[in-house]
Order: sequence, then C-alpha cells, then structure tokens
Amino acid sequence: MDTRGAAVRIWVGLWYIAYVVLRVLLRLLMGKRRRSWVLSLLGLHYSRGYSVKYGSLFSRYEPAVSRVVRKVLGNNRSRTFIDVGAFIGYYTLYAYSILRKKGEVFSIVAVEPEPRNYEILRNRVVSIQNIMLVNEAVFIKDGETVEFQIGTSRVWLDDLADAGSVSPTMWHVKEGFLSGEKIRVQSVRLDTLIRRFGFERVDLVKMDIEGAEYPVLTDPSLDLSKVENMVVEVHYGFGSRESREIMRALAMHGFKIVPLYPNQTSDRYYTLLACRGELSW
Repeated sequence: MDTRGAAVRIWVGLWYIAYVVLRVLLRLLMGKRRRSWVLSLLGLHYSRGYSVKYGSLFSRYEPAVSRVVRKVLGNNRSRTFIDVGAFIGYYTLYAYSILRKKGEVFSIVAVEPEPRNYEILRNRVVSIQNIMLVNEAVFIKDGETVEFQIGTSRVWLDDLADAGSVSPTMWHVKEGFLSGEKIRVQSVRLDTLIRRFGFERVDLVKMDIEGAEYPVLTDPSLDLSKVENMVVEVHYGFGSRESREIMRALAMHGFKIVPLYPNQTSDRYYTLLACRGELSW
C-alpha cells in the first residue's frame, strides 16, 4: 500500500469513530428522528471520510453526486428534481435545501420501493408540500408486481438496508449485500413518472437503484427527451459490457457522458454524469 493509500485508511478510521460518537451524542440530545434530520441536512455520513481521496477532508456524503446536485439545481432555471432510489431522503432533502432558497415553485419527486425505508422517508418529508413520494420501483414496465430483494441491514444505518434491488448484480451477491428476503413491489417506468407529474422539463434525475440501472437505461423504448441531466450510480465495473452499453444508450439519447472517478480495478460501482448542455461539474 502506498503512502497516500495508508493515509486514506487512517483518516477513514478516525472519521468513522468520530461519526459514531457524533451519532450517539445527537441521539441522546435530540432523539433518533431529529438526529437523522440533522445528519442529512449537514450531509454527514460514515463514507464521507473517503472524500480525502478527492482532495478534500470536508466534502459531503458521496462528493461526486453531491457536487452534481448542487451545480445543476443551483442554476437559476432549475426547478425539477427526481430522486430515483431515494432511500430515506439524503438527496431529496439536499435538493430541497437548494431549491427552496429560490422562493419560487419547484418540484421534487422521491422514489423508494422498500417499505421500511419509504415509511421513514415519508415521515421526514410529510410536512413539505413540494416533495411528492412514489412507493414503487423504477423498472422497465408499468404496473407489474416484481420481485424486490431486500438488502442486508447495516448497524451504521440504524439497521436499515440501502442495497435492495429488483435487479441486483453479482457484486451484491458476492459481497453479501442481500439479506435473502424477497418481497413483491409495484413497478413504474421512468418516463411514465415524468408524464404522471406533468413535467415538461426535468432538470436532474439522480438514479441509484443497485443494478437495475442497466435494464432501465438500455431499454430502447425509454423516453428521456424531457431530462436535461442525470447522475447515475452504475453498479458494474468501469469498462464492463454493462457499463459500456449504459453509456452508449445515454449517448443515443443525446447526452454527453462523463464518468466521475472511475476505478479501473473495481467491479463495485462508479458515478456517471449525463448532460445535454454545459458540463455540470
């Protein structure tokens, strides 16, 4: 391991200890629900420690995604955000903190199929009228009952599961990210969602659906004509067949494709930016 790699591991270990201590203190001081709200609002997450790799000790949770959300939604024209795979609302609330400053009409759609995560998400945003919730799984067909594999619960996420999917990858299986529990959920197409809410323009779609991005984005009938920008967590190795086909499909929709921090040696995941206009980076 090189010096930089060792330094990153030491920093991440120290950050994780500090993160756990902070969570415990906030839980004691203000309770579980308010503690989670504060951590999300500040963008604090255990994986924030890895931002040292990207030149900053204090970057937000998932710095690449956070930067795209901030740059796109901070634009004067931006009014619409769709959070596909919202989990319990990290990016839903982050987008809200940006859009609400404009003091004008805006819309946020948060999509989360996993029942427990959805209930927590609903409780967190129930009083915000600009946020619409969808308890369905974005997939390739509308109105179907599809199998959803529940992710493994994680201690640092209050025993919540954030890696469930209707189409998990071999990496999910190999690394033990699936609990073995399966449920049935309703499916909806991404373009159907856009029509459902009557959007003429979607400024940004954030997609983190744990492997299902491949069948969704490579579907030749998918209509993305109203989407200006997408930031996608691709759960296939950079350079893999699936990764290349996703990029090819997005390019055919007229997007410029920018892989963010691709790791040539990992089959885990990387972030992909797709934009029509000026590079949102």
